[in-house]
Amino acid sequence: MNASDYLQRSTLYRKLIHGPYGEFARVYAGRLSDEGFGRQCTWRSLSLFRELRDWHVGNGHARQDLSEVHVERFLEHRSKHWSIDTGDRSALRRLLAALRQEGLIPPALPIERTEHEQIGDAFAAYLINERGLAASTVESHKLRSRRFLQEVCPAGAIKRLMPRAA
Repeated sequence: MNASDYLQRSTLYRKLIHGPYGEFARVYAGRLSDEGFGRQCTWRSLSLFRELRDWHVGNGHARQDLSEVHVERFLEHRSKHWSIDTGDRSALRRLLAALRQEGLIPPALPIERTEHEQIGDAFAAYLINERGLAASTVESHKLRSRRFLQEVCPAGAIKRLMPRAA
């Protein structure tokens, strides 16, 4: 049974679409159906959405404020009571992506990269483009370089690594 067959019979789905987050539920269920998810995965994803919705409302947040920050806080809260399933984060990322695509929540805020991460990214690009190293090797070197920078230059890498102007 696929998602669209399940949704036609689902009591959970009917309850979700008639609540305050009904449009969110419709959009998310549509995404699950379009991507060909099966009954079990669709049920699990909608159940997780219901728990997130209940937590979100219970903490006084507005619908349009749903974001990665809230998802992480919800998962932290949830982990105190139940074990987190391996697919929970990806299911909630899928939810946020679907809601953003429909304009129901604002775009994600850009993630600010630390100096160490920026240097590691530049180093990784060099290893790939100039040295032709494999992705697994590059990731290993990138991790080591970030640890090195954090140990040698904990306050900031740029000032320490860049030569002084003459």
